[in-house]
Amino acid sequence: MKQDLTTYLIIFLKTLLVLIATILAPIKGLLLVTGMAVFLDTGFAIYTTITLNGWKSYQSTKLFNIVVKSFFYLGSIVLAYFIDTHIVEKNTLFGINLLISKAVTIFWLYIECKSIDETSQKLGNKSFYFTIKNLMTKAKDLKKDINEIKE
Repeated sequence: MKQDLTTYLIIFLKTLLVLIATILAPIKGLLLVTGMAVFLDTGFAIYTTITLNGWKSYQSTKLFNIVVKSFFYLGSIVLAYFIDTHIVEKNTLFGINLLISKAVTIFWLYIECKSIDETSQKLGNKSFYFTIKNLMTKAKDLKKDINEIKE
């Protein structure tokens, strides 16, 4: 009898897992990108802490924040997806499919990129904004030079 109960429980859990994966399939890319950004930010923060302060400053108890941050970020994306699918008509807002889910994902990715940028500045690097601005200026100058050569 106990063997049958265990078998039924395993089958139920597998079915539940497949059901959840099927429901969340349209936003799996958004969830994966956000989860990877959280892990990248955490890994870079660990690297910076060890580089600046040595191994003794590293505390594995702070790694628990990954779980909380991931749960909050991914949970809000799933909530936005349910708003997109159940409240917004035809999943389209302003002609964009799943707009609320994508907007929430972009917001969390912006926060993670900003966090990585701040951590990078602690190592003495320039800001991402400054680096991209210089890159764009050099690209415009290069384009201008190429156009002058063509003429």
